Amino acid sequence: MATVTEDGGPGAAALEVLLAQPRVRTAHRLGDGLLVEADLRRPGRADPVPYVLGYGPAPATADRPPGDAGRRTAPHGTATVTAPDRAPAQPVLEYAYAGASSVTVTGDGGHLFLSDMRPGTGRPRGHTGRALWRHRPGPRRAPELVLSAPRGLLSYAAASSTAVAAAWLRSGARSLAEDLRAREAAAPDAPTATLVGGDLWPRSMYHEAGETVRLLWSGPPAESEGADGTPLLTPPLDPDMRLTGELALTPDGLRCAAGVVRFLPGGHRRHGQLLFPVRDPADATAVWAPDDDLTEAVAAPDGAWFACTAERIAAPGRGPRQEVVLLAADGSRLERAAPGHRDWLRPRSWAAPDTLLCVGERDGRRRLWRVRPGDGRAEPIEVAGSVLAVTGVPGEAVVVRSGIDLPPEVVSVPLASADRPTGPAGARQLLAPAAAAAPTGRMERLTYRAPDGSVWSSWLCLPRTGADRPLPVLVWCHGGPLSSWSDWSWRWNPWPFVAEGYAVLMPDPPLSVGYGQPAVERGWGHWSSQVAAVAAAQVRSALARPDLDAGRVAAMGGSFGGYLALALGTLLPEVRLIASHAGWADFAAVARVCDLHWHWLREYGPVDTAPGYARESLRLAAIDPGVRVLLSHGCEDTHVPMGESRAIHRSLETRGVDVRLMLLPDERHTIGKPANVTAWYRWVLDACHTVLGPRSTSKEPCTP
Repeated sequence: MATVTEDGGPGAAALEVLLAQPRVRTAHRLGDGLLVEADLRRPGRADPVPYVLGYGPAPATADRPPGDAGRRTAPHGTATVTAPDRAPAQPVLEYAYAGASSVTVTGDGGHLFLSDMRPGTGRPRGHTGRALWRHRPGPRRAPELVLSAPRGLLSYAAASSTAVAAAWLRSGARSLAEDLRAREAAAPDAPTATLVGGDLWPRSMYHEAGETVRLLWSGPPAESEGADGTPLLTPPLDPDMRLTGELALTPDGLRCAAGVVRFLPGGHRRHGQLLFPVRDPADATAVWAPDDDLTEAVAAPDGAWFACTAERIAAPGRGPRQEVVLLAADGSRLERAAPGHRDWLRPRSWAAPDTLLCVGERDGRRRLWRVRPGDGRAEPIEVAGSVLAVTGVPGEAVVVRSGIDLPPEVVSVPLASADRPTGPAGARQLLAPAAAAAPTGRMERLTYRAPDGSVWSSWLCLPRTGADRPLPVLVWCHGGPLSSWSDWSWRWNPWPFVAEGYAVLMPDPPLSVGYGQPAVERGWGHWSSQVAAVAAAQVRSALARPDLDAGRVAAMGGSFGGYLALALGTLLPEVRLIASHAGWADFAAVARVCDLHWHWLREYGPVDTAPGYARESLRLAAIDPGVRVLLSHGCEDTHVPMGESRAIHRSLETRGVDVRLMLLPDERHTIGKPANVTAWYRWVLDACHTVLGPRSTSKEPCTP
């Protein structure tokens, strides 16, 4: 096991600043103020803590610049990031709830949220985990308990005076009280052995033997209070169906859309929507689109529709495609909202009955789109960055935007209406809690034209000023694989490495989204023969630049990016260092045992007979023995079981390769604990300094 360096330097300082920042996830308009969901690092806590933060309006000031008051002179990648002459006034924090998330704004000016806190008394005996709480407007007082369950709530949806929640409950329990009695009666030494039928749903920290996802509800007191406490909703489910926990309610609280999954023979699965009246769940309709999975339902303001993401059922030789559809609330109709749109639109929020806000990928950005149901058109709304989250109210979208070089911030985007057409105002910054992490480096957009005429893009992150010699290059491969380099990342952040004098190349090869369906189809089922081959050509094209050192190159990535980093090591003799987190080489070995088996079946076919598994698997013997290989893996990973990194380690070590393995016993597929992230960055930075040579003399801080 390698020793993690304690060396300081500008990269370590930039990392420390990075990990200390609030991580905004979503924001909501609440009167003149804001409700923000963010993860904060707290002393003594291994993981960032989710918070709901209530902000009052910003104080009046003459220093607020007009228009888009961000830190940008242009959309990311086209200009150096600069600080504003006068920062806009920030809203005032008025209250905070720890361990809280999943906000729903209520009509009385308050809001609901999930939290595992225990203020005062009120939780029923034996109820633990997350519960649903109500914050009322006006003078501060303790939040009110709305719903709870013995092992906590998984999710919820709320509208009007109704809330429907999902929770893990015993399959045969007829009430929460019966579920609790069964748990309390179980002996501490009772067997946990479980006979699995149907899909091999993995047992995890979220799921115990004998449990399934069930629904409970809270409504007007006269309706929802029964003799045995909170009532359970029991819509009919076929034997091969399960609830997923996705929920949406029409604004009147009368109809619910619940996500369902159907487990099919051979490990396949399908996703659909179960629509039912909340007061009569027996009258349920299961909706399965013939060629699509239906997920992420969002109810329209008039209650007539649920907007859903429809993802085409992929198969070997035919990749997935995403678009937005409208599902009638009674299940009678299913319509394409923007037929043929190329940007993989996904619904996020309704701002009005005629304004559905969607996000869609295009050319290295996740853009905001307005879809008007009925006319089939999607109109782009300029945000200057990538949209992480959006919530809508009449006339306004509250957006969390970011970029590779822009930490997440909250902006207000005006929306056009029939009597107020779109104007040039653009986005207005409301809150920038992570501004201290804004880098001073610069970015360039690179394109590579292949011999067949196809064009592939990359981002190149560079120090702000030139170096005394060509820069060593770190090639960063994104995960997914249906993803792209478009957002700020708290985990794969290039700027600590740029601060140390490295250039970071971030290619978007085939299977990257935002480049049209042909880019997806080219890579589908051909990860090594097409994706890795094109990525290698992108790297070679970039290395022809005189400011980059083709003799000092490393390849890095996590998950699919970890696989691709290893693949580049087999294809490019320029690569001297590989850092692969949760990567793999043997496709069949991973597909057989992981919890994403169904995805592998869609892309490559049956594991034991389809030729693509062997064809696309890596030949590790092609990695030069002089290359150093860093492998890291979370021991609780179910997407790519940790045994794959052990197998790669043993294979390379047998050949005399300098291979080193970092195991993370308390991590899953990614690295989430700041202390572990720090250990990983220092380990990799130390290897970069050792393998790629001395640091550049053009070192500079990553933050202002």
